Amino acid sequence: SPASQNSLSSGINAEYGGLKKVSKDQMTHKNPSLRNTSLVREEDLNKNKKAPAPKPAAVAAKKPPKMELTGKKWNVEYQVDNNSMSIDGQVHQVVYAFKCEKSVLTINQKVNSVTLDGCKKMAIIVDDLIASLDVINCQSVKIQVNGTAPIVNIDKTDGCQVFVKKSTGIDTEFVTAKSSEVNVCLVEDSGEYTESSIAEQFVTKYKDGKFVTELYEVVG
Repeated sequence: SPASQNSLSSGINAEYGGLKKVSKDQMTHKNPSLRNTSLVREEDLNKNKKAPAPKPAAVAAKKPPKMELTGKKWNVEYQVDNNSMSIDGQVHQVVYAFKCEKSVLTINQKVNSVTLDGCKKMAIIVDDLIASLDVINCQSVKIQVNGTAPIVNIDKTDGCQVFVKKSTGIDTEFVTAKSSEVNVCLVEDSGEYTESSIAEQFVTKYKDGKFVTELYEVVG
């Protein structure tokens, strides 16, 4: 009925703010020339389009753990949550631990050298070293030297705690580069130890015709 149509029209106008009547010359099916025109620009359609989601990074394949002697080199690789690893070394052998996590490696007897590379939360216990113990690209590692170690090199490592016996550890040289949170613990015969941090900050000044680098000490 006319009354219901007027009621419907009033409801639509109230909802959408009023509708205007379109004349015949404004209808595209009556006026073909309007079919090729548009008030909507292409850039307006594209501006609200969401950028395609980035493709998920490929997950690196998990490599199997390995612990084997090849020639004179012990290769300990990709060990995770393994606290029972043990090596009976010889003076001509080297030990190389790579990408190990949350594991403990015990090296009995004297070996030539030990290297930790890319390890996280890894612990090494070694009796004696002829050459060096090298720590590279590691995070939160612990080292215990029961005997002698001429030199300990720590490079690009965040978090390294080295335990050496006071009777032999005072002769060990510690060389650090691009590392942080490095601490050396001198262990008494009683088992108690004192911990010292290795400096991370240095200052370089021009003195007596040349640049001299010294330890930077914060006072205050």
